[in-house]
Amino acid sequence: MAPGNPFGAPYPLVNVDGRVVDRSEAALDVHAHVMSYGTGTFEGIRAYWNPGHEQLYLSEAFGHFDRLHRSARILGLPLALSVDELVGLTRELLRANGVRGNAYVRPILLQSGAVLPVRMHDVDVRLSIAVTPLPGDYLATEGVRCAVSTWRRAPDVTTPNRAKVVGSYVGPALAKTEAVRAGFDEALMLTVDGHVAEATTANVLMRFGDRWSTPPGTDDILEGITRAQVMTLLTESTGTPVVERRIHRSELYCADEILLCGTAATVASVVEVDGRAVGDGAVGAQGKQLRADLWAINTRDDDRHPEWTTPVYEKG
Repeated sequence: MAPGNPFGAPYPLVNVDGRVVDRSEAALDVHAHVMSYGTGTFEGIRAYWNPGHEQLYLSEAFGHFDRLHRSARILGLPLALSVDELVGLTRELLRANGVRGNAYVRPILLQSGAVLPVRMHDVDVRLSIAVTPLPGDYLATEGVRCAVSTWRRAPDVTTPNRAKVVGSYVGPALAKTEAVRAGFDEALMLTVDGHVAEATTANVLMRFGDRWSTPPGTDDILEGITRAQVMTLLTESTGTPVVERRIHRSELYCADEILLCGTAATVASVVEVDGRAVGDGAVGAQGKQLRADLWAINTRDDDRHPEWTTPVYEKG
């Protein structure tokens, strides 16, 4: 693995429009529309290997493919395969590659036609599903040091934030590099009018005393699937629902605990923002417990929420 890259070498087989083929057959034309304009939508789905069960579990596969369908509708891209069919194809692909380790699944629906004019209509569309090992941690488990980025989160009136759009990740990529080059681990992005939105690839939750808050969907965030899981677990453990509300930048500097959550990141604790310690500057107890609980649920070592996971290998 390259420095800063938790992913391993991609598996050799991919699914393209319902067929399992070698990666070499999945190449795009240099003039593919998505190559120039980022016209596509994608998902990231984690697969968790449990050696004790000899089983691989997909986390929230149905939820992710449902969101892919919603993103396709927003962009006007055709997607004929149902959610159930997409989950089935993913399980088939993981089995074909013999995946027996933690992995990351990347479905991507993109405009593949070699068409140069800027538009969303009359361009061929292709769906691919690929798999990459994910043996490492996407964000540091011992605590993440964040900077508030000078780059703002693009508003929904410019790029639809309820769709996971390929081209919309240029801003987060710039914010990430800005933060890392300044000596931080991750960037926090604000809305155009200065409210907390999200990290580069993760949602934000903050605790003040015994109350948890998170930015609402109307503050230009992608309403994450892991975010929904974490909100559910927090409500179950504390008896108090997480409040969705607008959050000021200054609140980042006085929160008792800040968490980042996403498919790749799972749950990561923020220990510093702009040089200011979060809480006592160490990983918070609730964040540490949430990460452990979510991992155990996703590997089915914890029997809560079995509806969140889908076994890949047939038993018996």
